[in-house]
Amino acid sequence: MFRRREKRPFAKAVKQTLWPRMGWRRAGRYWMHRIGRVPGTPYGISAGFASGVAMAMTPFMGVHFPLSIGLAWLLRGSIAASLLGTLFGNPVTWPFIWLATYRLGCFVLHMHPGHGPMELSWSVLRHSAWQVVAPMTVGGFLSAALTWPLVFLVLRPLIARYKHHRIAASHHHPVLGHEPKPAGD
Repeated sequence: MFRRREKRPFAKAVKQTLWPRMGWRRAGRYWMHRIGRVPGTPYGISAGFASGVAMAMTPFMGVHFPLSIGLAWLLRGSIAASLLGTLFGNPVTWPFIWLATYRLGCFVLHMHPGHGPMELSWSVLRHSAWQVVAPMTVGGFLSAALTWPLVFLVLRPLIARYKHHRIAASHHHPVLGHEPKPAGD
């Protein structure tokens, strides 16, 4: 349903992800339609999507999908919506997410954030990786705990309204909602 006839080249797909050709407003509407058409209840879709967004806040690259699936399953949310929600974490948003989670973690752990660029080497990773991983982990899970209810509370009424309008429109549409009347009546 949402697939292209001709696949876009990778470079063009990345460019349009960073700056949608159709514009930000239309891209937002497109994603709202995609989320609203996921099968399930408004609670399930919202809980699943919020789980995906929340897990995208964690610094554990490569395990966002399993984490979001697990959280959605625990909360009886939509697993498909949780996978869509993890797309919130992407190459454009990760630097901002990582910086925010690192700073939040440093604040909570009463650590002083490092200043200036660090030279990345095995010795630096071996001796001081925990100084970055610990604050990002704490900040990531705190951000997830704050993000989940925010996304859920914003999305649930929007999805409920979208599904209600979609059902109402199908009942009034001559092709979608009613059987054709026999000829001559």
